[in-house]
Amino acid sequence: MAGLTRKRILDCAVAMADRDGLDAVTLRRIAADLGVHVTSLYNHVETRDAITDGIVDVLLDQAHLPVTPVDWEEWVRTFFAAMSDLATRHPGAFAALSRRPVQGARAAASFEVAMAAFARAGLSAGDAYSAVKAAVFATLGVGAERSMSARDELPETVMEDLPLESFPQFHALQDHDPTLAWSFSLETLVAGLRAQIAERASAGG
Repeated sequence: MAGLTRKRILDCAVAMADRDGLDAVTLRRIAADLGVHVTSLYNHVETRDAITDGIVDVLLDQAHLPVTPVDWEEWVRTFFAAMSDLATRHPGAFAALSRRPVQGARAAASFEVAMAAFARAGLSAGDAYSAVKAAVFATLGVGAERSMSARDELPETVMEDLPLESFPQFHALQDHDPTLAWSFSLETLVAGLRAQIAERASAGG
């Protein structure tokens, strides 16, 4: 079909995921939305996994992650902010980032920058990789909750089901804003990474 491109297919997939959830995205549904036969998609995306990989590519393109040298803390904070923004703007499609590994040189470029930043801070190649993975784990966890919040699906503890005398700490949170945990997580991540870097520098010295 004239005008059918990979970009058009992936834009449709992202919109569908945001509207109906990632699990609702199938080749047949995309074809129906675009008004084409499903076989018309195969020249651009052959499988469901290829669609998910493509969604990851779209999200990472929109994230504008650093691809030139920065220090490790700037990378962590930029990555966290970018993923948080994606989780809010693409609450359904965001789940793709937890489903498929980063593929290809373009997508991996910012992670290479991050590992180089941690290496300059004194970490070994293995520890630099672990530091990036720690940042990814924490950020995707926060992002998953932010995406639920954006869909008005953030689960809440039903205080009435918990007796006050047995759960006083839970009841102390009655008027607490649960989203404050997001920034707390970032600061804990940065502090923990800083401590790990200092510990390894001390051991190496």
